[in-house]
Amino acid sequence: MSASPIVSVIIAAYNAQRWIGLSVASAQSQTLREIEIIVVDDGSTDDTAEVVAGMAGTDSRIRLIRQANAGVGAARNTGIRSARGKYIAPLDADDVWGERKLERQVQRMEERGERTALVYCWHQWIDEDGAQLGYKSNSIIEGDARSAIILRNFIGNASVPLFRVNAIDRDGAYLTRDEQDGGQGCEDWDLSIRIAERWEVGLVDEVLVGYRQSNACMSSQVPSMARSYQAVMGQARSRNMDLPITLFRWAEGHFQSYLVSKSYDGCDYRSCINAAIRALLSDPLLILNQRLHELTLKSLIWLATGKRRSLPHRISAASTTDADNRAPAAGISLLEKIQQRRWAAVVGS
Repeated sequence: MSASPIVSVIIAAYNAQRWIGLSVASAQSQTLREIEIIVVDDGSTDDTAEVVAGMAGTDSRIRLIRQANAGVGAARNTGIRSARGKYIAPLDADDVWGERKLERQVQRMEERGERTALVYCWHQWIDEDGAQLGYKSNSIIEGDARSAIILRNFIGNASVPLFRVNAIDRDGAYLTRDEQDGGQGCEDWDLSIRIAERWEVGLVDEVLVGYRQSNACMSSQVPSMARSYQAVMGQARSRNMDLPITLFRWAEGHFQSYLVSKSYDGCDYRSCINAAIRALLSDPLLILNQRLHELTLKSLIWLATGKRRSLPHRISAASTTDADNRAPAAGISLLEKIQQRRWAAVVGS
């Protein structure tokens, strides 16, 4: 192991034996070799720890920390407290990196200078077997991103960012499960918001992260994500009282629309309807969202009949239902035009 790693890779893992080997291997294969890989096993009941221990036996850069289950935020914080690098790079236990991910992000961080504390890159969706799905991110925001990151989490997911270590609180970088009213799922968004409130962000405009999409536990994640979102945005609002309330209402409308799709995909029809109501209350213009109408009506029908449709065995590009991630079949709808104008007004372009 390097005496002074440049990057500390933090992997929080819970019952992740299916993919943890691939995730750790993608960190090992980075062209930037001066790294440490800290895997925090968060009380797994499968062979996650054994897989990691076996890999650590052949690579001294890997460290395994085991703890009782405390949630993903607490597990990442455990890893960060043990980190020795100048930069922190979280990696979810089912995602993978391109081999130049850390090299390119460190390079961009140092090009932009001390005012930049977060560098992100683009990501693409992959399925359970690692095959590419239809969506790739394409945000081009750099510099002051406070309003933009509140409106939408353009970073994309927890495996994307590289953080400057002196910009984060080692003891509370991520919100814990208890700090999110028992929810999880938006703690990475929260950290990006807090960084953007005080620092600038940079971009490597390359696809360097594979963000895995899976049906596993899809329905049970939605109520948890909803609680997490409310906790994160409640705190963000209290810290950013100078920003217009409409920004937060648009943000909630967008996020609840995402939960409509995610709930329906997981056959959680009550959550689908609840999310649709919240979306419309937050942003009445979403009455123009045909996809929201369609999924809400279908959910009402499934609830009335007392039936459940079968989940697809695998997620495919065709089965993803986040409307913002797919090009319209023909032209641009009125709602999409309005949302594009809103986004341009917020990011200043």
